[in-house]
Amino acid sequence: MTEINKNGIHHHFLHHFLNPESIAVFGASNSFLDNMGAMMLRNIIFGGFPKDKIYPIHPRLDNIQGLKAYKTIIDLPEVPDLGFIILKPNRVLTVFEECGEKGVKHVIIVSGGFREFGTEGKNLSKKICELARKYNIRFIGPNCLGVYNAFYNYPKIQDKCLNTMWIYETPDRGKISIIAHSGTVASHVFWFCNNIGVKIGKSISIGNEEDIDLVDFLEYLKNDPETDVIGLYIEEIKRGKEFIALAKEISPKKPIVAIYAGGTEAASRSIMGHTGAIAGDDKIFESVFKETGIISTNSIKDFFYYLRVFSNNIIPKGNRLGIITDSGGCGAMMAKVAEKLGLILPEFSDELKGKLKQYVPPVANIDNPLDLTFQFNQYNLYIKIPKAMINSGEVDGIIIYAAFGFEEVLDIIKASGGKNYDEFEVSNEMMRGLYLKPIQRLVKKKGVPVFYIGPQGYSNPWVREFLNSNIPIFDLWDMPVKCFSVLAQYSDYLKKINGKFKN
Repeated sequence: MTEINKNGIHHHFLHHFLNPESIAVFGASNSFLDNMGAMMLRNIIFGGFPKDKIYPIHPRLDNIQGLKAYKTIIDLPEVPDLGFIILKPNRVLTVFEECGEKGVKHVIIVSGGFREFGTEGKNLSKKICELARKYNIRFIGPNCLGVYNAFYNYPKIQDKCLNTMWIYETPDRGKISIIAHSGTVASHVFWFCNNIGVKIGKSISIGNEEDIDLVDFLEYLKNDPETDVIGLYIEEIKRGKEFIALAKEISPKKPIVAIYAGGTEAASRSIMGHTGAIAGDDKIFESVFKETGIISTNSIKDFFYYLRVFSNNIIPKGNRLGIITDSGGCGAMMAKVAEKLGLILPEFSDELKGKLKQYVPPVANIDNPLDLTFQFNQYNLYIKIPKAMINSGEVDGIIIYAAFGFEEVLDIIKASGGKNYDEFEVSNEMMRGLYLKPIQRLVKKKGVPVFYIGPQGYSNPWVREFLNSNIPIFDLWDMPVKCFSVLAQYSDYLKKINGKFKN
């Protein structure tokens, strides 16, 4: 069970896997290009883990990546908190037993070649489990990449992380936690996450789940103060009843987004060869997700966008969407997608139209979508118009196209010999204070999310201001509609289980 003391610190057996005081690493070397363990050790060092608490184990080398190496774990000056094994499967059994003899109680087995490799692999898995029971060891894996924890020993340590993955990239720190049967989903996506502003606190690759499974990690994250939103990549659920009960308990407080990878013949063959899991019928999983309030998707891109939008902690009260645009084309496309997803685009009242009229150009079409055609008055676009719509009570969410950054525009005007607009030469940080902070205060007060579309892309400095401030912004217009749709879906689930909406 998970307990939290007055300082919010966990007392759960999984805490040691994510916050070990010392690590013994089996399988690392000085050869980075052909040794997976070498890169994993390098990433542990790079994350800021105390070097005097990292113990490489190697039968021949005396020094690995500047660290003193030991012939066996028995030679270590202390019992390490965590054993980390990246060896060929025929060597795992021996070193696992040596860990037990040394007194190690927590082990991550990265090595593949177990139940996914037929009878021989299944027998090896059985022997590992027998040793685990003999020595009272809990282990993650085999066939996994381990853990990423951006909150390593937080708040005692503020600026370090634990990264046992072989992927060197690390995401910006946030309160999204991921549990995945696939190491790829748990780590290869970090580049994409940084690009679109998905901020991750914990990511766990659980592999074959021979000992610790999905339910164990959900139990841990349920009370984790560093987790607000949970993402699951699922290939099987071993303890179905426990999973359903736990998900029902968690989802009203912490939204859960899930991908189920099985459900088709080809997918099941792939999973069987990957982790050896037996995947179930897709309809069963969809039914489970619906019953427990889990947001389901088959798209990895949607998965991360949904996690990002839930991490903003603004849940709408309903499914009425207001659209502000300076492009009739994308406004029409957003409207069509919204209605196909079951959202409502209400026609604005005469009272609201009258208020909007004073903030829009004479040629604007005052309807929903509100087509501005062109709007140079940024204060009206970012503040006055959405404020009027929010305060009207006629919409539950707003999408604004387009949030342009003017730095490049001004540069082009200057470079082509045009006029200098010194009055518009303000920093993006100042623009954030003028245009974003005031409306975000209202967004949080009223519970009406506002999404922005920045067509200049995620590398644009102005768009990065949104991402750095955890304000939802998108490069194109399909995704924000889908994201509002899942927020409305989650809101509807909360209404059903609570009897009424509680903001």
